[in-house]
Amino acid sequence: MKKLLSLSALLLSLSAWCQKPHDQYSLEAGYGMGISGHPTTVGFAHYEVGFRYMVDEFWGIKFDFGSDSFRMDDNPELGSDYKRYSFQGVHNLGRTLNIANTAGSNINLLAHGGLGYSSLTSVTRGGTDNIGNVIIGLTPQLRLGKSLALTLDTSYILNFTQHYNFDGQHPARPEHTSLKSFTGHLFTASVGFTFYFGKNGSDADWR
Repeated sequence: MKKLLSLSALLLSLSAWCQKPHDQYSLEAGYGMGISGHPTTVGFAHYEVGFRYMVDEFWGIKFDFGSDSFRMDDNPELGSDYKRYSFQGVHNLGRTLNIANTAGSNINLLAHGGLGYSSLTSVTRGGTDNIGNVIIGLTPQLRLGKSLALTLDTSYILNFTQHYNFDGQHPARPEHTSLKSFTGHLFTASVGFTFYFGKNGSDADWR
């Protein structure tokens, strides 16, 4: 919680410091699914929330939180709960590709990527794994009004120094020695909304 509050305070400080020619702030929320590796399983219990500030028409920053829950179909007692906190850069790819003039003025595309922290709690063994992550993703947008957009976010998360599989078990190793870290991965897809506030609404994304 202290990390969450510290990062939130940093974002608000940066927002206050930056010039505001577009004055675009937004809150994002989405719900969907996560597809895990080690072993592969699909969990329809993914949700995410985020705060975004656009520095100009092309670049911005955002802080977001994501949560997933995985349970094995053949044994519900095996599984894990995954939470991540990420600080990311955002690029208005729709402007770079001139999507508004080719696909319609209400359609846009954002690209995002950054670093963060994840915790993976094993419901099987009761332990918690502390993990660093890298995240990249794309967010198609459909503008519904000056203050609201429908979004479809797809993200790929790479976990460093992961010790538990997503089924909550340790990786099977012939030597059965102490825990060894590995690189895990997770794909998420969610449908949600972006709520804009500030005097110019969604102008930085589309205008």
